[in-house]
Amino acid sequence: MIESKYKTLLFFVVNALIFLNLITYNGIVKLTPFPAYVVDLMLFMLFGALYIKKRLPFPWKNKIFFWLIYYFVINLIYFVFSDAGPDEFQYLKVIIFYIFFIVYTSLFFNLDDEELTLTRKTLLVIGVIATITLVIDYIDPGFFFKSFIRTLSYYEPGRAAATYMNANIAGGAMVLFLIFTIDLIPRKWRFLYIFILFIGLFATMSRSNIMIFLLVLVIMFFQKKLDSKHLSVFFIAFIMFFTWLSNGGLEYLGEKFEFKVTENMINRVNFFTENKKADTSDMQERKMILKAALEMFENKPIFGNGFASTRLWNYRVAPHNTFAVHWAEFGFFGMLIIPLLLYLSSYDIFKYGTRRQKQMAILVIIFFTFSCFFSHNMLEQQLDVAALVMLSVMGYKSKIRYRKEHKVPA
Repeated sequence: MIESKYKTLLFFVVNALIFLNLITYNGIVKLTPFPAYVVDLMLFMLFGALYIKKRLPFPWKNKIFFWLIYYFVINLIYFVFSDAGPDEFQYLKVIIFYIFFIVYTSLFFNLDDEELTLTRKTLLVIGVIATITLVIDYIDPGFFFKSFIRTLSYYEPGRAAATYMNANIAGGAMVLFLIFTIDLIPRKWRFLYIFILFIGLFATMSRSNIMIFLLVLVIMFFQKKLDSKHLSVFFIAFIMFFTWLSNGGLEYLGEKFEFKVTENMINRVNFFTENKKADTSDMQERKMILKAALEMFENKPIFGNGFASTRLWNYRVAPHNTFAVHWAEFGFFGMLIIPLLLYLSSYDIFKYGTRRQKQMAILVIIFFTFSCFFSHNMLEQQLDVAALVMLSVMGYKSKIRYRKEHKVPA
């Protein structure tokens, strides 16, 4: 199909573009003259041409394509019947190019084996690279933008984002690296690997992803991926580390790496140590915005309030909740978007997949579901969508293997 030496390089490059967020990052800093949507289109054409030239079977029956049709049709209908203008079109444009993204990543991952072994091995290396970039950005805030952008609006002291440009997106990436690669690490080295990824996650200070990371570790223990002593040592170290941070450690880091310790940073540490002392004004704003979105849904629960109505309203920010966005904008039809995506992307794994694949699917579903409660744009973040595409491809390939073994007609 593809020579092994070129295949490894291809998988590393494409996975780095996706899981280090380099496609979007390149579009902002202009390392090349190609904006993000052009890179996506080029990759779509590349893999489409490869399948045609090599006469590879196109994975049409991958169930994620059924969700893709539903999602595209719903957005297109609501866009057409709204008073759409340039502001609304920018969101439709994002959705259109995510259609290309899901198609070409489905083709790309389909080139791998049933366990997506090569994909996951490259993610192991990329996860370590991501940790290094986040540590660099923590020590030198804005490092990845100083040479390109005069106004550094893509960094916040004490919260690293690196090429992800958003600390929460970066934190989510570290959780996904853990989920997809832990089985590739020998058991005696897993604690060290978890520690490395957590360093990158800590640099982001993403509260939601730190909580999800801890939850994933607990579930991995029950899945027998982690030893009890490793889990115990990690949680003891976590408690001691954050206790130290809240008792002068944060100020020490600020002096050591020459950045100002802000109230936001203090509140994020206090969230895990002394929750009552944390100033949660930002969380109060999120609650207020969420309430406004849910009231929109309550007022129009069947057909919703229209395309991009929670993005172009009078509030400063959009709801930090993907479910609320879909409910408010699309009503009943929006309520189906995320559940249908999770169901179709994992259906074949739970029916035909191996035990390890099912465990992986459970963790990805938990990550994606929880993240939807804290982010309003989960379907606009390439690496999060790619994780679900990986599940769908693993399930699709498992179904093909099962049918061959049992001689079931296609």
